[in-house]
Amino acid sequence: MTTPMTDMMTARRTALNAMADLPEPAAARRPFAGVRVRLEDHLPPHGARDIPPGLVTAVADRLVRDDGTHGAGAAVLTGLSRSFDLPAARAFHEALFGRVWDEVNRRSGPQGPGDHYRIKVNVTSDGAIPLELYGSRWSFKQLHMDRDALLFSHLYGPAAGFGGGTLRLVDIRTYMRRRALRFDDLFEWSREPTPGSKPVLRAEHEGPALGECGIDLGRPGPDEIVYVNNFPGAGVLHGFTPVVPEDRSSFVREFHRCSVKGVPSC
Repeated sequence: MTTPMTDMMTARRTALNAMADLPEPAAARRPFAGVRVRLEDHLPPHGARDIPPGLVTAVADRLVRDDGTHGAGAAVLTGLSRSFDLPAARAFHEALFGRVWDEVNRRSGPQGPGDHYRIKVNVTSDGAIPLELYGSRWSFKQLHMDRDALLFSHLYGPAAGFGGGTLRLVDIRTYMRRRALRFDDLFEWSREPTPGSKPVLRAEHEGPALGECGIDLGRPGPDEIVYVNNFPGAGVLHGFTPVVPEDRSSFVREFHRCSVKGVPSC
């Protein structure tokens, strides 16, 4: 009997398998070129009462890959600390996510869930995650796709007392197309304490994929929001270099996460 989790695993495997057969894009560009959006270009220094439509469009343009805009599948919004303290930044993050999702969902056409979705917002403290959730107290660091989210965004902070933790993205769609690779050539399934698994890039492929179709965005903090298109067909992997606590007394790595997943229609 299938479940929403196993259905999504099938969808991800099918989409990744098909990437070897995708046509060459009309205009080739370096993966993740132009991924950053400056908040100051869209928002007054002391914020605004409403979310600027131009900001929503700028983020969505970078996220959507298949509507003719050829977005990178990710966006990094920078400059939040110019206008917000951390609590206000989290509130802004949540409000903006809803608007960005509406635009991404609309532009995704039949690939999107339409009205059948649920948005989830939470704060995670890395190193203190309940074991029963993922089998580890640490967030997943290997290059992967999340198992059920279609779109997610993270705002990191407070974050202190550690080394490493730099964010890495890979345009695996381009990598698989160029090399005519299938799912079983590159991926394995994660082992989870709860139903469902995520596609994880095998360790021996990390270096070549990062070198050819990836980017290291550095260590994210409270000045930026990271958005990732996690639709099965988007072909964007994310992961982090290992987080190494350097001062246990001051170590903290929290992230405010907004995500959306499809839900069965009634």
